[in-house]
Amino acid sequence: MKAIASFADFKSWIGTRATFVLSLALVLLMVPLAVEAQHDGKMHRIAFVHFPERLSTIGSAGLEVFRQALREHGWVEGKNYALETRLGASDEKLPEVSAQVVREKFDLIIVSNTFAAMAVRDATTTIPIVMAGACDPVECGVVSSLAHPEGNVTGLTIITSELAGKRVEFLKEAVPGLKRIAALTYGHDTFCVRRAWMSQTEATARALGITLQTTSVDPGMSAEQWDVTFAALRKDGVGAVTVMEGTIFNLHAPRITAAALKHGLPTVFAFRSQAVAGGLMSYGANTATMWRRGAYFVDRILRGAKPGDLPIEQPTEFELIINLKTAKALGITIPSSLRLRADHVIE
Repeated sequence: MKAIASFADFKSWIGTRATFVLSLALVLLMVPLAVEAQHDGKMHRIAFVHFPERLSTIGSAGLEVFRQALREHGWVEGKNYALETRLGASDEKLPEVSAQVVREKFDLIIVSNTFAAMAVRDATTTIPIVMAGACDPVECGVVSSLAHPEGNVTGLTIITSELAGKRVEFLKEAVPGLKRIAALTYGHDTFCVRRAWMSQTEATARALGITLQTTSVDPGMSAEQWDVTFAALRKDGVGAVTVMEGTIFNLHAPRITAAALKHGLPTVFAFRSQAVAGGLMSYGANTATMWRRGAYFVDRILRGAKPGDLPIEQPTEFELIINLKTAKALGITIPSSLRLRADHVIE
């Protein structure tokens, strides 16, 4: 050791040792983080189980956001995980698709709609399932509790009933003198999502003095069939239409909005892409945010967390989209009070 000949040398010696000790402390603090950031070297197989037979623009965009978010967590497709999409042509086919996924022993399954969540939950109680926005999982029996899902299911949910009433309110505000609206639904009367959506839609319409006409449809109808449906609604005196959440309605939004425009009927939907397709308005959760958050759940589970220990989250971001091009085509002037509340206006 070099001799310390002066006070200045002493201060320099102390400073050098202090810097070394501080550096060593920082390194030691970072060791657990570095270990945590490393993966197990395994190629994890993730299945995306979906209905219907092809992805809507929402589904395609959501998967891209999901992949990007996984990259931010350190997961690189083709390097440490593989994502395979499995589509069911109908809700009746989903149990078969789900059973096949279970037989192939995927490490994790992700779903984005209620039919898929119910089918996969029935097929396995062991493979982790992450929901990226399924509706009403408690109402539909997918989990018993949002706060304590237990079992093998977690993720994010859209609580349908809490949004349905707001859409009716927006229609009432946008369409002067609105007295009668149609509620466009699909599925049988006991379908959990339909039941929750209809309950709040009916309650809000009644409170606003609006007559509600329920119209159940096959969302996969042809353009000609949609034309006939909206012509009949117009003949019945319907002044506007509220459309239930549903991946089928997402997929066929261009057909629905074209028929609605042809027959002069304002529409309100759940998702932005449906307003972009020509609907008058949409109000619902920001789906990109939900897919991004879904990647967080996948990351946690692939690192060892148990799905049942991760509380199911509800969306915190909702967006009102107004299509002024559609409003102009319908001869509607959107009140400034409503326009100011919009998150995005399509000019």
